[in-house]
Amino acid sequence: MSYADQTTVVKTRLQQSPYAIEPVDIGGRFTFKAAMVGDKDKINYIALYTYFQASPKDLPIHEAIYRGPFKPTHKAQTLGPENHLYAGEVERELKYNCELKLEAQ
Repeated sequence: MSYADQTTVVKTRLQQSPYAIEPVDIGGRFTFKAAMVGDKDKINYIALYTYFQASPKDLPIHEAIYRGPFKPTHKAQTLGPENHLYAGEVERELKYNCELKLEAQ
């Protein structure tokens, strides 16, 4: 993902539940959470959540859900388009896309 000329790679692992996943701070303006739910044999879904950091509470601005099942593979699979999100008083832009790839261990 890209924000304010900085690129951040957010990696996630298979989880049984998305609720224990900690969100990632992006430039002090956005918060991003990637949830990949399933088990070692299949991925049931991937959910991506983006929030604009605001007071007193972060504001949800985008949710993308890619429904599986997906079979884990070492070959990269692009899911969905590149997303361009705008939020805040001066419409800050966050760009990201989602790629599914099993890491070599």
